[in-house]
Amino acid sequence: MTKRNIDLLSNRDMFVKYANVVEVARNAKIEIKHYGQQNCVSYNGMSDGKHRFKILSATPNVKGIEKFVGIIHELSHVLFQSPFKATKKLLIDYWNLEDEHYQLFFNAFNVLEDQRIESQMGKMYLKHAGRFDKTTKKLGKLMKDDDLMRDNPVNMLLAIRFQRGDSIKKLKNYDVYKKALDDVVLTDKYGALRVLVSLKPYIDEWMNDKNERNEQYVILPDRVDSEDTRKLFIENDKESSGERDSNIMPPDDLKKEMSDDEIKSMIDESKENGKDVVSDIFDTLRDDGHTKKLPKNLKIIRRHEGKVEIDHKVANGMSKIFRTLMMRHNEFIDYDGEEIDVESYVEGIIRGNDIGRCRVNQKITHGVSIVVSIDGSQSMHGEKMNTARKLVATMFESVKDIDNVDIRANVWGGDGYGQVGMTEINNMNEVKNINIQSYDGVYYSTPLHMALEYSGSMIKQMKGSKKMIIIITDGVPNHFSGGYHIALETYMKSCKKSLIKTMNVTPNIMCIVVQDDRTYKYNPVKRLFKRTKIMNVDNMNKASERVIKRFKQMVMKNIV
Repeated sequence: MTKRNIDLLSNRDMFVKYANVVEVARNAKIEIKHYGQQNCVSYNGMSDGKHRFKILSATPNVKGIEKFVGIIHELSHVLFQSPFKATKKLLIDYWNLEDEHYQLFFNAFNVLEDQRIESQMGKMYLKHAGRFDKTTKKLGKLMKDDDLMRDNPVNMLLAIRFQRGDSIKKLKNYDVYKKALDDVVLTDKYGALRVLVSLKPYIDEWMNDKNERNEQYVILPDRVDSEDTRKLFIENDKESSGERDSNIMPPDDLKKEMSDDEIKSMIDESKENGKDVVSDIFDTLRDDGHTKKLPKNLKIIRRHEGKVEIDHKVANGMSKIFRTLMMRHNEFIDYDGEEIDVESYVEGIIRGNDIGRCRVNQKITHGVSIVVSIDGSQSMHGEKMNTARKLVATMFESVKDIDNVDIRANVWGGDGYGQVGMTEINNMNEVKNINIQSYDGVYYSTPLHMALEYSGSMIKQMKGSKKMIIIITDGVPNHFSGGYHIALETYMKSCKKSLIKTMNVTPNIMCIVVQDDRTYKYNPVKRLFKRTKIMNVDNMNKASERVIKRFKQMVMKNIV
């Protein structure tokens, strides 16, 4: 291999080049600063349609960690979307953890998360896998034998991760922690959090035993990023939007008590979803940002024109919703602001630090982008398609005089061989093309998975900081492959996978089912979407007030 000429590409220039790759993949802007005692990353909100991150590279280097490896590790947190905010919310708001108990779980999560992101980065760049392996060995050698034998869960995880597991095999629950680190490898962004759930009974047991012995919780020095450094990522959350929203709330399945089988199934799901993480990133990198790379089984088609109607009553109501959104200010705790947040001030006094950060500041939102995705299958003929066309026309009408609200649409359907026909609707004039009939064949099936993924690619190119996808369908997903109909249960799994993938672009996805109440009751699409993200409409003319009320509730809840 040819050695890099540092006169042509310095070390710091190389760091920036690597950061540029992550910027493209995650629609981000990353600033690298070389100071501080720890390697860490902070999220600094949204600006100019991009997520802003700052990486601190320890200067001098953390012992055992080369500067380049430290920067690559922190970039991995951004690239593979470490959910620190969701973790903090789960630990505090749902598990009700405080003080040492909270710190123990947070540090355990941090070790698991480091293992996860390094496994994904190592899959993406094999040389980085070698660098991470070398670094963990170095850190393992730095562990003192006396410290190594501390049997708390974090130290055991660290010892195993740093390749010193042979030294602690006799410690209680060694196999449990070894399995946890194996389980988290190549999972999706919630993999570490889900594995943490599997460890909760064992960590709770250790904590109870420690309290009975009246011992202090001590972890190995300088082996886990401190809460002081990680809170940068959590607390610099001045504005939450776009894909960042998906990191704020932990998944619903983590908020409840689960059986061992349910936990295993949940981890298996993260494993399955994690298989596509790297390939999805490469797909993004191959996209030049101007042209979408279409799957082989998808083509853009022309459709017959249909009659365009507008429900002006609903349009006026929607217009008020969008105007409210555009005038809305996001409040956050900062050093500047018009009023003092008493709770933040008191918390600062109790903690003994940063009492000046207690004022309520505001930041205006940066636009709204919405993609309406319409089922163009045969079962949507007649009144259903007319209703969908009317809704889209009404939405375009509602934003015609509102700046910074961007609405697009698409119509989709599939044939008996798995080919999907897609039509984009980019303005009011094109709404007439929302129809069943096409000039390029008959597309009678309902490939919902493709609708989700294509809509995700559309909205990813749109600039609004608030993004939302609305699916309009009669709610019976079905698809063909090689002339054979895919079994419903099998295909529903594909739809769920595509939904999860699209939620990485925006978590704000709602579904409008155009169907009578009796048929809707047995609709399988209800299994995909939470109750708060799905609504049923049979006739816009008869239900205008209900539509606007439900739409307002869902938009305000899911976007704001």
